[in-house]
Amino acid sequence: MSDSTSSNTQTSANSSPFDAMAKERQLRQESDQWDTSAPQDAAEGDIPVIDLAPYFQSGSQADLDQVAAQLREACEQVGFHSIIGHGIDESQMEATFKQITQFHASDLELKQQILMDRADWPVGGMGYLPLKNRKLPARDTGNVNEAFIIKIDDELDMNANQWPDSSTLPEFRPVVEAYARAMENLGKRLLPVYARALDMPADFFNEAFVNPLYRLRMTHYPAVERDPENAFGISPHVDTSFFTILAQNQPGLTIYSERRKAWINAPLIPGAFIVNSGELLKQWTNDRFLSTRHFANNNDSDVSRYSIPFFFNANPHYKMECIPSCCSADNPAKYPPISYAESQGVVQGE
Repeated sequence: MSDSTSSNTQTSANSSPFDAMAKERQLRQESDQWDTSAPQDAAEGDIPVIDLAPYFQSGSQADLDQVAAQLREACEQVGFHSIIGHGIDESQMEATFKQITQFHASDLELKQQILMDRADWPVGGMGYLPLKNRKLPARDTGNVNEAFIIKIDDELDMNANQWPDSSTLPEFRPVVEAYARAMENLGKRLLPVYARALDMPADFFNEAFVNPLYRLRMTHYPAVERDPENAFGISPHVDTSFFTILAQNQPGLTIYSERRKAWINAPLIPGAFIVNSGELLKQWTNDRFLSTRHFANNNDSDVSRYSIPFFFNANPHYKMECIPSCCSADNPAKYPPISYAESQGVVQGE
């Protein structure tokens, strides 16, 4: 699962302007040093499971504070957690996986017609990302996956995206759009939980997420025999997102456990999502919340696997200034105020 990548390097709030390319280069150098050779299976409690149903059903302050306390521990100590009771029906998840499977099984010619970052499409970062791509994250050895990506923000709607030919895949766009809207709604419903986990009022993040930026990535990991050229479905990285919500149809995610100081294989809980904090939330919280390194695997049998990460961010031009509960005279802000667009090297107006 990967949005884009950035490093964990601390930056003084009074330092020079943010350099997105320098940060990307530093992450690549750091990730080359990570020893991922001996991951272990997760033990019970390694990845917390948070049940949202009591709060989502009651909306009470007591239930909100209870689930926020669980989220606080997960984000401060692990960086990853699973959520159940989230309100997304399993049938909708299954329908979306079905359409993604059909898309990736279609002729390469159809997929190449909506190639990401092609010269004759006005917006980058959306469409078809081919197998062995070297983007998201950028690595010298290509990632052993192919993906279809949509992007929405304060200026881009569903019509701005590239879509496969409806005569070939008539149900694809309506099913994917419905899933994207459901995930955006879930992301917004989680904002009060994150706010209370940070000891802020429940509506603290509302203004930042009036027009959120999000990416929905529908990824196919073909079965391969692993070797140095096919080491990862997605190379080790950290996400830049506020948070990422991942659905997967088979296990394949490996994360670095700060508690165990080891790489662990995340289990698959039917109907659950895996959620992780991203680099921008880490910076917004002055390093209070973790941004955890992770990678994705391919099966080495004859069975492909699929995943759907949803990368959720504030309005791309909203300035994220250190959250008041996360800094003080004794713990000053480590990072300058920054927007998502600035973190990606985009100047407002481009």
